[in-house]
Amino acid sequence: MKFISRITLSLSAVLLVFIAVWGFFFFRIMVSEINDETDDMLEEYSQDIIMRWLSGSRLPSTDNGTNNTYYVRRVTPEYAASLPNIRYEDSEIYMTSKKETEPARIRRQVFMDSEGAYHELTVAIPSFERQDLIRSILWSIAVLYLILLIAVILISVVVVMYNMRPFRSLLKWLDSYVPGKKNAPVPSDTDIIEFRRLAGAVQNAADRFERQYDIQKQFISNASHELQTPLAVCSGRIEMLLDGQGLSEEMTGELIRLRRTVDDMTRLNRTLLLMSKIENGQFLDTETVDLGALIEEKVRVFGEIYGGGGLKVDMVRGGRLEVKMNGQLASMLVGNLLKNAFVHSEGPGVIRIEVTPEMFSVSNPGTAPLDGSRVFTRFYQENSRKEGSTGLGLSLVKAVCDDSGFSVAYSYADGRHVFTVSVATGRDDQV
Repeated sequence: MKFISRITLSLSAVLLVFIAVWGFFFFRIMVSEINDETDDMLEEYSQDIIMRWLSGSRLPSTDNGTNNTYYVRRVTPEYAASLPNIRYEDSEIYMTSKKETEPARIRRQVFMDSEGAYHELTVAIPSFERQDLIRSILWSIAVLYLILLIAVILISVVVVMYNMRPFRSLLKWLDSYVPGKKNAPVPSDTDIIEFRRLAGAVQNAADRFERQYDIQKQFISNASHELQTPLAVCSGRIEMLLDGQGLSEEMTGELIRLRRTVDDMTRLNRTLLLMSKIENGQFLDTETVDLGALIEEKVRVFGEIYGGGGLKVDMVRGGRLEVKMNGQLASMLVGNLLKNAFVHSEGPGVIRIEVTPEMFSVSNPGTAPLDGSRVFTRFYQENSRKEGSTGLGLSLVKAVCDDSGFSVAYSYADGRHVFTVSVATGRDDQV
């Protein structure tokens, strides 16, 4: 969930609770104010009737067109003593003028006349419909909630998006960061202390990572370079022993197996050194390379080497694919993809190659998909490693594509492994 979406949901929930609590207290306060005003009117009306009753004056009519009603009844002293002199309540009464029952505010007061008799005066004034009031308040609250929610969200989004610009710049920098390449400085042009501290922490982490990355590359390069001589010496001495006389069949077999192991180490060491050079950007010379023609040339070579297993090649050219890149890297890119297809095809089948002005793809038959998230990592092999394989071929393809500005992708469809190299991302360097 995005940060702004989390803010929107949080504000909506908080505003809903706030408006609900506000609506409840607003309703109570409104009812209290209405009742206070109504009680003042009832008190004045009651006092006028009691004064007339005690003075013997003519009482007002109970049907005077004002919807106010009253009646007086005589009560016992015990009843008068058992209840407060004045009581207010909400109830429903029958309105003679409207001939219907309506809610009303009622005031009951017990008083004593000059003869010592007790009377209870009940005065009623039509009041408001609580359900109608509640319905009106709920609608008002709903409209107010929506208006406040929209206004607060819009203001919050504008304010948050404006103040989150340094954070978005930092995320953009992180997305474009490539280890070992020349990267722009971490953006820290902001007066927000927290973002400046975050930018500083990211810069420090990137610097530490770059130092470790350089040390690792240097170590691999140095180690691979230094291993070349001992491996060559070992290979030469093994050849010398094999050319010698007096070796038993068992010793000859062991020396042959040892030579194969040394050859594997030599290939592995040479590939690691090559990858180190690619990552260090040591292949600077570029030329115009026709990848389609290079693929055809490599197909002929690999067809002669691996064509005995019943493999056939079906190549479709939909146009010329010319790019500007290092010729040696182009040969590595095409050679490793084709060798991978020939070596790892399971049984007789067809290797399909498609070339267009934007991309080329190589596919070979297979029984199960590879792990797409690891297929380009070093030393990854789904099954047991085949003889002569270093496990670095596809990693080398990925390194060449990254260095040349291409993209490489793997997919599995219709029982075939498909590797696609797209040169569209490197069009600026393309012819």
